[in-house]
Amino acid sequence: MVAWMIAAGRSLGGDNAFGIRLAAVLTSLAGPLVLWRTVLILFGQTIARDAVWFALAMPLLAVGGIIITPDTPSVLFWGLTGWALAELYASGKPNWWLAVGLFAGLGLLSKYTNLFVGAGIVIWLLSRRDNWHWLGAWQLWAGGLIAAVLTLPIVVWNGRHGWASLGKQFGRVVRDQALAPNYLLEMVGSVLALASPLIAALALAGLWQVLRAAIRRREQPSLLLAASLIPLLAYFLVHALHARVQPNWLAPLYPALATCAAIAAGARWPRGRVDDPWPGVSKAALGLGFVMSGLLLLHAVEPLLQLPAGKDPSSQLRGWRAFALKIDGLRQAEGACWVATSHYSITGQLAYHLPAPVPVVPLTEPLRYAHLPVIAASTFACPGLYVELARRPPPAQLEQDFASVVALGTRTRSHGGQDLAEYRVMRLSDPRAPMTGLRAAIGRQ
Repeated sequence: MVAWMIAAGRSLGGDNAFGIRLAAVLTSLAGPLVLWRTVLILFGQTIARDAVWFALAMPLLAVGGIIITPDTPSVLFWGLTGWALAELYASGKPNWWLAVGLFAGLGLLSKYTNLFVGAGIVIWLLSRRDNWHWLGAWQLWAGGLIAAVLTLPIVVWNGRHGWASLGKQFGRVVRDQALAPNYLLEMVGSVLALASPLIAALALAGLWQVLRAAIRRREQPSLLLAASLIPLLAYFLVHALHARVQPNWLAPLYPALATCAAIAAGARWPRGRVDDPWPGVSKAALGLGFVMSGLLLLHAVEPLLQLPAGKDPSSQLRGWRAFALKIDGLRQAEGACWVATSHYSITGQLAYHLPAPVPVVPLTEPLRYAHLPVIAASTFACPGLYVELARRPPPAQLEQDFASVVALGTRTRSHGGQDLAEYRVMRLSDPRAPMTGLRAAIGRQ
């Protein structure tokens, strides 16, 4: 899905940073509208308004508006599925199940995390006896069929490639089983930072209220909100006991956490409002959130702090064009015709920024690039350059595949006078065997 969104953005905005990220910008505009409508149905106008403000103030969602990753469509279709369920609850019209299936299926094409949307739907269906009648509606099963059909491309591709991506993602469940609670503290810290501390505190208080209302009184709005949160949150809490949870993995939960924060800031369910029980806290939470988001966006454009190399995630946004020109100059000086890599981020950046038609050949993880054209074997009669972060050891296959591997020192990616990362460069020539089947990424034409 993210590839389709990037392609659509490039067709509208051009093959540049704006076009590539255009879908993220449009999604960030649509997301608050989806959240507002969903919360309006479930909890009323005041909470809907406050939830949107809290969501807009969350640094993670602010950053999501300027970068494009699989989380962009994942969060969008997670929210749209929740909106369709809210419309179903409010209207009682079974045809909304078709929309639920459509958005859930598109979510599964976005990221495997969206499987937990289905778990939430099942929990909500079983949570109250008066929800059980939906099990007899043909639209529910038709919606499930729509989701399954939309997911077929994933299943077919995996079936043809040894269940590679399914095995990689679901293998996380059984890897790294040794208890390591420091990852749980790391996950909590990332939520405090990326939701902003005061909004996160309000969200936690609101989540407790929502769970009480869902468990004790079986209130439908609270049940729907809790069901959208608990399966994924519970999984990551368990996962964090033995392995790292990347901060962006929790992105689909942030709009629901914003709703919880709005509830804690002074709402009574299902509709209505009482005086703010914590005077000034919600205003302070919004103020801090917007300041943090603004500083983060400014830092992404032009660094406000000089952080150590490798400690600033936003450094991945800077210095690539000048670095690619350095590599291309060295390539020409060495008489090389192609560039080799072994990490997908370097592959993508060099393929985009190197002058066409210089092929970038990834030497590892070939299934990531199964959609790319096979590079002609004759290309390897010409030497190539291997580029990788200096802190990473080069793959053993270099010495196995090439008779001549010559270190050419390092090159630095920098921006504004600050060194961001150092890369090892090697000259590869004289393949020991025919180099066939490798695929090449070639960027802008």
